[in-house]
Amino acid sequence: MSEELDLIVNAVRRFVRREIWLEEKRIDSNAPRLPVDTHAKLLNRAAELDIAPLMAPRGSVNGPQIDLPDADRLRIAEELSQHRAGVINPAYGLFDPDPPPQLYAATEDQQERFLLPMLRREVTCFRGLDDPDLALLPVDGVRIRAQKHPKGWMLDGTKLYVADASDAAFGIVYANTEEVPGERIGVSAVVVETDRVGFQHWRPWPTIAVGRDTMELNLSAVKVPESNLLGEPGDGPAFANDLVLRRRLFTAAHLTGVASAAQDMCRGVVWSRREQGAPIAQGERARLALADSEIEVAAARALYLAGADRTEELALAATANAVEMATAVVDRAMDLHGVAGGSADLPLERWARELRWQRLKFGGTDQAKLTIAQRLLSTFKK
Repeated sequence: MSEELDLIVNAVRRFVRREIWLEEKRIDSNAPRLPVDTHAKLLNRAAELDIAPLMAPRGSVNGPQIDLPDADRLRIAEELSQHRAGVINPAYGLFDPDPPPQLYAATEDQQERFLLPMLRREVTCFRGLDDPDLALLPVDGVRIRAQKHPKGWMLDGTKLYVADASDAAFGIVYANTEEVPGERIGVSAVVVETDRVGFQHWRPWPTIAVGRDTMELNLSAVKVPESNLLGEPGDGPAFANDLVLRRRLFTAAHLTGVASAAQDMCRGVVWSRREQGAPIAQGERARLALADSEIEVAAARALYLAGADRTEELALAATANAVEMATAVVDRAMDLHGVAGGSADLPLERWARELRWQRLKFGGTDQAKLTIAQRLLSTFKK
């Protein structure tokens, strides 16, 4: 790391350990977010580091004051997730409200209406948990239909597995699109405001990510203007897919951070936990587990950093690898901690559950691997 990056990483690490760790001790072990007053207090302190919004595309006028290359931003992102809620909500959004990456490629009007209010933290958005894969997976599961009407589009259908919808102002919906009734032209991405007539919060959808706000939405003849369409009709899954893949690299970095935190816990517990009168650190089992985890964490870090310059090639690989790696490292950590590893006193059991949820959310790592294989085969020149 450069001297500048080293200073920033150390500052972020101190912030996570001194501020976030302290506040997490005061809230429920499954709390998805910090209390409002606590979040506001820490937001002011986080702003002093001048690195928010960390995940904004480089060169964006809405990016952080310190213009860092993506590799440096990813290394910082690894530090932000090293706390109890880090799998799903790294640093509780203090360093980035995490707007849908597609909005950075939206029209100026769309950015004014949707992106900028999110960056100013005036509103939040809901997000479909499996939407990022639509550019890579079959879209047969899209349950919403968008039909052309004189002033824009009319949407009907249900949307499953939606997060953070309770207080959201808007979200991106993918819909099978018909400019002429009965003639489908593809899947479009449409921004839908939650105060539109016909928009319903249908029912809660609890998951193993306990405490996460997940639900099913119902859209009944919801009318939105043409200006809410992202890109061209039928091009929704491919719209700004480079930015979606880039966002995947940050997920890989976050998951690597969780695994790194679990590994740090193991390095301490192997000396304090004893078996047959001696620290388990003196046994071969613990040493091999530590070595395996260290190798895997280092490899995952190298892969997501390489992806900073080869996003299209490596983003999916980095994410799939990070999910599997973090799952394995946390599982070993639970073993090394014994019964305490499954206790809510430690973050390991929450990490294990939410990592399993991440694997489900991404459609399983096998699907990512098949997509990688398809790209390799389709680009091979015989």
